[in-house]
Amino acid sequence: MPYFLRKIWNDSIFQGKNKKRNYFEGWYFKIVNSEEDVIYALIPGISYDKEGKGIAFIQFFDGINAKTTFFEFDISTFKFSKKEFIVEIGENYFSSEKIKLNLSSKEKKVEGEIRIGELVPWSKKKLSLGVMGWYKLVPFMECYHGVLGFDHSIEGELSVDGKKIDFTNGKGYMEKDYGKSFPHYYIWMQSNTFDKEGVSLMASYAKIPWLGNAFDGYLVGFRHNKKLYRFTNYTGAEVTKLQLKEKEIILHVTDKKYRVEITASKSKAVNLHSPIDGSMVGRILESITSEIKVRLIKLSKKEGESILFEGTGKNAGLDIGGRVEEIKEIH
Repeated sequence: MPYFLRKIWNDSIFQGKNKKRNYFEGWYFKIVNSEEDVIYALIPGISYDKEGKGIAFIQFFDGINAKTTFFEFDISTFKFSKKEFIVEIGENYFSSEKIKLNLSSKEKKVEGEIRIGELVPWSKKKLSLGVMGWYKLVPFMECYHGVLGFDHSIEGELSVDGKKIDFTNGKGYMEKDYGKSFPHYYIWMQSNTFDKEGVSLMASYAKIPWLGNAFDGYLVGFRHNKKLYRFTNYTGAEVTKLQLKEKEIILHVTDKKYRVEITASKSKAVNLHSPIDGSMVGRILESITSEIKVRLIKLSKKEGESILFEGTGKNAGLDIGGRVEEIKEIH
């Protein structure tokens, strides 16, 4: 299969081979050790501004200590495979199977290797458009999103500023974004650390530009008992409650059969670099130590409502970006 077709059906592969202006692409790896006292996010990517100036980068986010380091590289150090997800930035390597790091700056040094277990993607079908569905085929979208691994095991060891950290029996999560800019406003949340194994949540809500106008788009995937419950615009689901409070965000999304109720509690956040017209000059607030309460409810006209799942996800990612004050709450 040629590259231009392969990348349609495989979100993880580098999408921007011929993009040299107003373009960014980044992958997001969250890794948590078995003791849950080390939570990192690794974000490798590339960025081209309006004039075509490009850089490669790796953001290193220490969730527990709420600190982030932005490592910048010459764009010439970025290498990728057309056949599968393999990306190299300098002496750093990222794929669906492992991560190798050799990062060094005045303030941070990170070395080591993480091995990644079998990924749980949004869809296991070979010909799948992923989390965005048919919207992925629309050429003028501002930002495209892909969920690469809902929940997987990790092994390996990192040395961070000389301290060795063992990730044996750890947990990982993978996704990516690419396009021009992050949305005008958006909310994103994710957790795969619940008391019950195999439970994972990813949810986002954002303003989507569309043919001179805009609409609010939402993507929710909740995995429970090896089944993925999808709640999106294109599946016919509706947001039935949305509240942004000082310390929490409440989101309820409903379709004909189910309702998912989500309450995300805020925690200490840091400013991460984010794209504006391709350039990584924006800033977003992100935490990876939040908590998310989730209820999945089955709806039946005959039998009424029944709770299929109720639990709390820890080590949760929570992003609140852009002009969130413009979000219209739904009660």
